[in-house]
This record gives sequence, C-alpha cells and structure tokens, in this order.
Amino acid sequence: MRPATPPSNPWFPTRQPNPHARLRVFCFPYAGGGASVYNGWGAALPASVELVAIQLPGRERRIMEPPFRKIPALLDALEPVLAPLLDKPFVFFGYSMGTRIALGLAQRWQARGAPLPLGMVVAAGGAPHRTRESRDTLDDPAFIELLRKYEGTPAEVFAHKELLEMVLPVLRADFAIADAVMPAAPVRCPISAFGALEDPHVPLSDLELWRELTTGEFRTRHFPGRHFFMRTAREPLLAALREELVRWCPEVGP
Repeated sequence: MRPATPPSNPWFPTRQPNPHARLRVFCFPYAGGGASVYNGWGAALPASVELVAIQLPGRERRIMEPPFRKIPALLDALEPVLAPLLDKPFVFFGYSMGTRIALGLAQRWQARGAPLPLGMVVAAGGAPHRTRESRDTLDDPAFIELLRKYEGTPAEVFAHKELLEMVLPVLRADFAIADAVMPAAPVRCPISAFGALEDPHVPLSDLELWRELTTGEFRTRHFPGRHFFMRTAREPLLAALREELVRWCPEVGP
C-alpha cells in the first residue's frame, strides 16, 4: 500500500517539494490572483529551483476565507507558514500587489536581523512608499470601471452578477493592501524592477522609485505590453527571471 499523500498547506497548494533544490522562489500574486497564476512557471526555471506560489485567503481553494485588508495582519499570518521553508537560500517575486507583500516581509526580517532574500523581483508594482489614492472605497460602478481598465478580470466575471458580487469584496480588500503607503526603509538585498512599456497604471518612471528602497544593486527590465504583461510577455519575463536567479545564486545553473 502506498503511503497517504500528506495534505498540502493551504498557503501554497501547488507546491512540489524539491529536496535537491538549491534555491526557493516565493511568488506573491496580484490583486484578485491566486497561486494558479504561477502554474507552469516552475518547469521554466532551472531544475535546482523550487517555486512556491503563495495562495492568499479569499480566492481559489480558499474562497470561503475572509481576505486580509491590512498588510501588517497579512504579514503576521504569512511569517509562521513561511518559516519552515527558509532553510534554503530564497528569492522573492511579487507582481503588482504582491510587490508590497515581498517588500513588507523583507523590511520586517531586516529589522530583526533575520535572513533576507538573495534578491527581489518586483513586477508591475508602483512605488509602495509614495502616497496614492485609496481606491478600495470607490462605489461599485466606479470600482468595476477601474477593474475593466486594468484588463485583468475575465469578461465572464463582469457578465455574471452573482460571480461579480462574490469577487468584489476580495478585490476591494486587495486594493486596500495595494494602495497602502509602506515604510520607506530600504532593504539590503538587491531589487530588480520589471515593468511594461505601455502600462498605464505603473509608468516606467515609477519603477525607478524602487531604487530608493534598496541599499544593494538595483536594476530595471522593460517588457512589451501593458499591466498584465506576465500573460502577454510570459517567455521573455521568465527568461529575465532565470537570469536574475542565476546572477543571485550561481549554484542553480543555467
């Protein structure tokens, strides 16, 4: 009889443990996104890299759980579940809202003298230490129009009232996190900021402001497309991510 497969952790349900991994990459999603947005990424990275996609409450398999609205509370919940996976060198990848989560963890760990990621890739994320308009409190018509402009919500969601009513609270909670102003405390780890040439929400000039949040090396990479270039420029994005991983951790190989 085969041994029973242990239940997956709800925070990273798609994780495939790699005992031979030399590096872990923790991937944090955009507003409304779940762990599945990173499906297939692990196969595109070196075999010695283990990808861990984070699943936040309120979406996909955790649809019945209330979402977090404040980043400190989210970080409080994330830290203990990530702790057992910090036994190997690691890198953070955050997309849009996920860039805030990555930065928040790194700032916390640096403040207490804990190990930091070898580097952080922040993609499609505006400068988190600059004040911006809070959009989570917009009325429904205005908020729905905002979602349409981001071009990330499937058309079928807008077409079905019940489905839209289900996802709006999660998206509002995520936007509250995405729009919160974060401390300007720089981290020591290098940061590479990825952005799209035609992103109307995060102009390339905004990417440059991430330079203020690291005392280490800072680089930018530009890709064709708009805010969700992770879908339309997937191959060049993954190629750039591979390059960053090898640069920060040469042991992973090409």
